Amino acid sequence: MKRQKTFHISIGGMTSLGKKSESKLTKYYVLRASSTLSGALPRTRPFSKRALYDFLDRYSKVIAKPAAGSGGAGVILVTGLGRSKYRIQRGAKRKTKHSKKSTYKYLRKKINSRYLVQRGISVARVSGSLFDVRVMVQRKSGQPWVVTGMLAKVAGRGYIITNIKRSGGKVLPLSTALHRSNIRGASPTAVIARMRQVALLAAQRLSRYYTSQRVFGLDMGVDAKGRVWIIEANLRPDISLFLKLADKSMYRTIVAYRGRR
Repeated sequence: MKRQKTFHISIGGMTSLGKKSESKLTKYYVLRASSTLSGALPRTRPFSKRALYDFLDRYSKVIAKPAAGSGGAGVILVTGLGRSKYRIQRGAKRKTKHSKKSTYKYLRKKINSRYLVQRGISVARVSGSLFDVRVMVQRKSGQPWVVTGMLAKVAGRGYIITNIKRSGGKVLPLSTALHRSNIRGASPTAVIARMRQVALLAAQRLSRYYTSQRVFGLDMGVDAKGRVWIIEANLRPDISLFLKLADKSMYRTIVAYRGRR
């Protein structure tokens, strides 16, 4: 019998075989290996009863989401309401459960693939709707990473995800969203500078694992105090979001940079 050839890759305690994993958990482990970035990462674990109970005890908000996939599909928010009462939201629909056990049972019925649990971040809002930020980071071969685009994705009213198609939301220039937001802990200029810094550090760290990668689309959040968070990293980010902005200059930069090797 012919022996199958395999090889190991180890980063920050994570080991994979053969083809490099593109799961959200792998990217989380890669980023967490950096002491500089670990504080910007919401704690994340594979979904299990124990993990869910632990997170519900620790955090007021917990996210359950697929380990793979994109576009906000399957994302569920669990919010603690006190006295063992939990509100579960998927899309715009809400349901209340009265114990951790019943919450877990409900989630298990909805989950049919590998899932993660993640600390929920109370991200900033614009006119009552939450938003996060897409940051495009690109590089030419042998050259440093560069931030080529940033925009705010504003969720549709009542939704917990910012995917434009799923929530009926919209995009805004990042500076516009920050000026209109409920952020009180930092100026828009300071937030943008911090996002750029964290995004570049994240791209540098991720590229140590995804060595041939030339682009990362980072979904980042900022809370009401102005603290910046990395929600997840995309290896094949949708650049058409930038076409929705009135100013097309960032889109042109992204396309031009993508064509250079």
